[in-house]
Amino acid sequence: MDTDFCEDQITTSLQTCSLRKLPFELLYEIFLLTLPTVPSFKAYESPLLLTHVCSWWRECAILQSALWDTIYLPSPVEGLGGGIVDLCRLWLERSRQRPLSIDFHLASDYQPWKITEDHVLVIQRVVEVLAPHAHRIRKLLRVFPRFLLDDLRLEDMTKLDDLFICDTADVTNGRTRITPQTLIVPDSLRCLSLRQTFFDIKAFSSLRSIAHLDLWQLQGEGQMSIGTSIDLLRELPWLESCTLDVAQGEYSREIMLPEIPMPSLSFLFISWDWLVDVGPILDLLFAPNLRRLGLRGPPPTRRQWTHLRRFLKRCRPTLMQLSIKEIGFTDIQLLDCLRLTPSLTNLSLSHCSIDSAFVKALRLDHRVPVMHNILPLLEFLSLEACDDFEVKDLVSMLNTRGKGLQNHGRKLRGIRLSFCRKILASHRVDIEKSGVENVIIRVNRSSRQSVSA
Repeated sequence: MDTDFCEDQITTSLQTCSLRKLPFELLYEIFLLTLPTVPSFKAYESPLLLTHVCSWWRECAILQSALWDTIYLPSPVEGLGGGIVDLCRLWLERSRQRPLSIDFHLASDYQPWKITEDHVLVIQRVVEVLAPHAHRIRKLLRVFPRFLLDDLRLEDMTKLDDLFICDTADVTNGRTRITPQTLIVPDSLRCLSLRQTFFDIKAFSSLRSIAHLDLWQLQGEGQMSIGTSIDLLRELPWLESCTLDVAQGEYSREIMLPEIPMPSLSFLFISWDWLVDVGPILDLLFAPNLRRLGLRGPPPTRRQWTHLRRFLKRCRPTLMQLSIKEIGFTDIQLLDCLRLTPSLTNLSLSHCSIDSAFVKALRLDHRVPVMHNILPLLEFLSLEACDDFEVKDLVSMLNTRGKGLQNHGRKLRGIRLSFCRKILASHRVDIEKSGVENVIIRVNRSSRQSVSA
């Protein structure tokens, strides 16, 4: 990986450079603002770029350890250059004793990567370089579990706050199985994420300090059934946020009592496989301080709304955001649920069948008290791949929440319409005329072709 510039690329007169007159403390703040959103080893991006401008900047940049405390490896798609291990050594040296954030970038948010054995071998060399600095690691993200069993051990990471372990189904590089109580975590650990691992939280010695838990697409013995999910929530009633991906599995009716109080839970996202009924989880949870709720999965029956309605009626949470994906038909029962969430400001529906009756029910009626309407405080609405409603009914509803508001309720500030079959790019004008401030419309290619035709 090239990290040098030719001397004639950047010429700066140290005697006339006004930036040289800036106090070190001010230059330090400016340098921090130059760091890219995604940390980089590239020579034309900060912090490495700052060391190639002039000797004064180079001295200042090297002395600022906060510029070098994040190691973010390129993804398997980008590839690891030949000098990546030396660059990691450089970052570790210049960060001195600052807490470290390390991201191995071995998992994607969208689809699994094919990770070559050569890539893993380079990662192994980076792990060996990191091992003497384990006591400084504060964040360790997207790391394979195999690396935590030898050189880089969790018990040495006394400052660890955030841990994200991922795995792959590849028989050569992945499918690491860990027996219970093998991974000894420090008391400082507050955030734990497992993605596509072949083990669950039983592999950890203790989770008494965990506040944020993310269990996603666990494989094999690590899969979370209804029963194991309920047992988990009983063990961790102090959680502040939780993501669960629930798989098929038997459970005993005996676990349905008693109720599970989770007074600190503010974020909950539940996803599930085909023919899995997550209703028992909602029936048991009591989370009065929940602010964000997400549900995604094919409906085993139409009773999913019954479980959700009971949950909302029992807990009465002050929900601000609700996301529902792939859950099938929306009907009057969902409207009953929305009537129980008057504080909602963000509603997202994805891959759901929405008819015009549902859209019309969201109109604000100025003839009744504002809080008697459904979602009177709604500010953002997102509909993705939602069909069966008429565009004119959507525009009519938006008018009541936009230019026709008449100081009645809260104005809808934004709407996102993505790949809804009847929404075309040509409808943007009518939707914008409704008075909604921000309109985002995404149509599929076939819709574009039909318009041009």
